[in-house]
Amino acid sequence: MKRLAPAACLLLAAPAAGAWLPCNSPAITAPVPVRREAPAFPPAVREIGLEGSVEVALTVLTDGTVGWVRVLRADPPGYFEQAAISGVRAWRFEPARQDGRAIECRVRTRVRFTLVDTVDAPTASAGDRPDPDYPAALLAARVEGYVEVEFGLAADGGVVNARAINAMPRGEFEAAALAAIRRWKLQLPAGAGERRTRRFEFRLPDSTLDVVPPTLLASAPFPMKACESRARGRVTLEVATDATGAVTRARILAAEPRGLFDATALAIARGSKLSPAYRDGAPMAATALLTLFFDPDKASCPGGRGPESKPAPARRPPPRVSEARSMNGPPPAAGGDAPCPRAKRAG
Repeated sequence: MKRLAPAACLLLAAPAAGAWLPCNSPAITAPVPVRREAPAFPPAVREIGLEGSVEVALTVLTDGTVGWVRVLRADPPGYFEQAAISGVRAWRFEPARQDGRAIECRVRTRVRFTLVDTVDAPTASAGDRPDPDYPAALLAARVEGYVEVEFGLAADGGVVNARAINAMPRGEFEAAALAAIRRWKLQLPAGAGERRTRRFEFRLPDSTLDVVPPTLLASAPFPMKACESRARGRVTLEVATDATGAVTRARILAAEPRGLFDATALAIARGSKLSPAYRDGAPMAATALLTLFFDPDKASCPGGRGPESKPAPARRPPPRVSEARSMNGPPPAAGGDAPCPRAKRAG
């Protein structure tokens, strides 16, 4: 059985230098999330099958509530902004502190609205969008995880150039998701050649999981050479994680372009915490696939076209990655999208 459920990825990012007192400033104790549920997926938008993201700036007040909220960027515009604002305003934190005193701080956050296919049966369905088969060995071992696939569309609506970009754990879930999606036939509202992504959550039929911990990716300086050349890219890594999802080891599998973002990607991966895999309802250590995307327009590059860019001062610190960031310490890479945790299943 497959259920289509909305999900929202919560990606916390460092704001542009000098814009405000950031929640991740080393001079303060960062706020700690107490309640940070994914904003609700707008029902009307879900009906038309649209996905997107909204980037907002928000203030965490001294009582731990969210005060000032502003939409910085929405893609596509006009569909998800109000849902993102309403959801973010319901978040609660232990406030930031400086010298033991509660203080206000601000942070930039991206919320992704993604339609997720939940696979919780051992056999695949028929039709134009067959479910992946739940791998027999993982079903017997009671392992649960997820895969995100990127793919293109041919002129007849068939899937081409499919590849896994995020997976937890690596291996059989990837093969099952790719085998299924390569049999899909889709409509082409935007024409052939459009690139899409789809996320598959593999959940046991009697799964006890509801809302799993979100993926929180670290930040690192965006390479100055990439800022100057306005270069975009991606790096795919294989990472080992402990039972909490914290990355313990990382190695690069592929990079486009080669060498430009490697050091940044490794720094981000090693400081990150992914949504974990589960065995029989308990989080487990695993090896995961992680793809980080880099975009200078979403990083704090000097002279960049970020949503709140200001004229660069005479001396500016190194550019920071404008992406997912944990509020507890030092998001994917600059301008990248992180793997999305599953929200509550739709009724």
